[in-house]
Amino acid sequence: MSATVDERSYSIGEAAEALGVTTRTLRYYEELGLVNLARSSAGERRRYGDGEPARLHQIRELQNLLGLDLDEIGTHLGAFDRLDALRDEYKAGASPRRRDEILAEGMAILERLTARVAERQAQLAVFSEELAERLERYRAAGRGARGRRSAD
Repeated sequence: MSATVDERSYSIGEAAEALGVTTRTLRYYEELGLVNLARSSAGERRRYGDGEPARLHQIRELQNLLGLDLDEIGTHLGAFDRLDALRDEYKAGASPRRRDEILAEGMAILERLTARVAERQAQLAVFSEELAERLERYRAAGRGARGRRSAD
């Protein structure tokens, strides 16, 4: 991503602070290709363009909300990038036939992402049920222990 004259850019420190991560984490995301830099001409310092803070926030959400690892996040970000490219192509005046292809591809991408989220939700539901069962066993054990103490 290259910065335009009107585009705001952020230092790696500003981006890291805003997201509550370290600059080392951001450099690692860079290395993995999860974020792109807009390098400034003065000394080739790391600068992030306007879109990158939102992308970094999206990475953190995918980690925290869905518990995705960085490879899975890369796959999701690639899908979002493709959706953006499809949207731009559609808006640029693609032929009616190409628009149908764009919509079909976009829907397929969104269906895959939706299925992945549903899979995670199912996994979380199972985990939540296991915790609830364990909690109930602890409660039952606690009631039994109180009953034995009062009988003594």
